[in-house]
Amino acid sequence: MNDRKKYNILKFSSLDSTQTYLMSSDLSILPEWTVVLAHEQKKGRGQINNLWETEKGKNLTMSILLKPNFINISNQFLITQVLSLGIYDYLKKYIQDVSIKWPNDIYIGKKKICGILVNNKLQGEEFSYSICGIGLNVNQTTFSLAPNPTSIKIELGEDFDLLNVIYELLDYIFYRYNRLKIDTDIDYKKEYLSRLLNFNIWAKYLYEDKSVEAKIVDVNEYGYLKLLKRDKTIIEAELKKLKFSF
Repeated sequence: MNDRKKYNILKFSSLDSTQTYLMSSDLSILPEWTVVLAHEQKKGRGQINNLWETEKGKNLTMSILLKPNFINISNQFLITQVLSLGIYDYLKKYIQDVSIKWPNDIYIGKKKICGILVNNKLQGEEFSYSICGIGLNVNQTTFSLAPNPTSIKIELGEDFDLLNVIYELLDYIFYRYNRLKIDTDIDYKKEYLSRLLNFNIWAKYLYEDKSVEAKIVDVNEYGYLKLLKRDKTIIEAELKKLKFSF
């Protein structure tokens, strides 16, 4: 699609975590769009200290360095929206039933195919950097730990070339990010909401360990999910307090 030279690709046969590697690096000397790839990731990081299960050489495990100082720090959830929509765009090219499960997992039907972890560092009123970890199940077909996994190969029945997946996926994310960089007034939130799993439909959730029926109606600038309950009250839920029920 685009010139691959715009990405500063750092490849490793094995790392504990691509996120940890970038976070321990001197980011001031690394260019934006430095991408750390690992053929094997031993301690991949997920949300809330979870581990990301991945079979050696089968999946895409990478972290991207962004320096989004054009975004107001009050809108830092935009980074999650950009990544989620970029990955959604890529997968939608091949698979139909794609959605974003709040805040930043990508699902095929009711099965998880991709996880995203964003670490933002702020300096005063500006972004210093964002380290964006992505784990995408590509060619793995058996899982022992993940509760509801799927992969591109499970869905389509064929192997995908990992190098092609990497560059094509990066191009989709780059496009979304660059559009925002050129025009910070782009309303990605509306599009993000429209692609959310369970958006504007009644569904059951566990909120603070209590069962509730509600529908997703919005997300605020900090990424908290807004749900409308049957009694017309609104819940603003952070990640640690809300679980989806399938």
